[in-house]
Amino acid sequence: MELDAIRKLAARLRTERQLRRLARLPSSRGQTARFAVLGDVEPSRFWIYRKLFNREGVFERQLAAIQDEPVQFIVQLGDMVEKGEPRRYESFLRRHGRVWRGGKPYLTVIGNHDRSRPNGRSHSTIYRALFGRANYAFDHAGTRFVALDSSAKRVTSAQLRWLDRALDAPGRKIVFTHMPPVQLSLWGGFGRLHALGGFIGGAREFARVVSRRRVDRVYMGHVHAFGVQDHEGVRYVLTGGGGSALFPSGNRDRFHHFLTVESSSEGVRERVHALDGAPFAIPQVPVLLSPR
Repeated sequence: MELDAIRKLAARLRTERQLRRLARLPSSRGQTARFAVLGDVEPSRFWIYRKLFNREGVFERQLAAIQDEPVQFIVQLGDMVEKGEPRRYESFLRRHGRVWRGGKPYLTVIGNHDRSRPNGRSHSTIYRALFGRANYAFDHAGTRFVALDSSAKRVTSAQLRWLDRALDAPGRKIVFTHMPPVQLSLWGGFGRLHALGGFIGGAREFARVVSRRRVDRVYMGHVHAFGVQDHEGVRYVLTGGGGSALFPSGNRDRFHHFLTVESSSEGVRERVHALDGAPFAIPQVPVLLSPR
């Protein structure tokens, strides 16, 4: 299928189109923003991971379940495809289209697998052609939301300046990005092996910006697991269980799940919806969870 045809298939999910739909919903500072967060969903490039760790239909089951939740919009934290190639995007869009009923705006964040190559030198040309900007911000119900592109395993100085300006707003602030900053050590490796689970370039500067701007939450994927960590006054929530393979990663909490979130004048609260088990709330007390 040619890229122009896939672009038409993706038109319903263009970020600007979804933001226009969201802007038509009632929104005032005193209201509550209710949304869902879904992590990595790509089925893996490697046959051995698919054979040993994949479960068929997890993404579709979770997307169907999200649409029955009382949320206003959905954010998918990247890694929609195994590799950023037209045929793989076509497959994702068809899988998504079979389940998504179109009632709730669906916003995307670019992941490293959504680039031309998951590792090494790559570009985001096809993602941007299909979905639009990789860095964007919007307001809803008294909350400033920011999507930041960390898919190249770094955040540039220009991005950090943009992020700082985007977070210069009153009220609650929430950031979505695909990769965690490396200092959180959410992968559980040793030394530079932590880079497998986080971006290095600009990581500490990123943490300083979100701390100084008093961001309420940073939601991240990339590591196919769940975790919560409070770092420099900001709560980071790892939610990478959208449907990708739960291969061993050094993180002990590996299970398929999605989040529902409420952001209101009383703060930000999450519920974790496990595919195999009852939903549970994330405690509000400060935490420092070890990945091992």
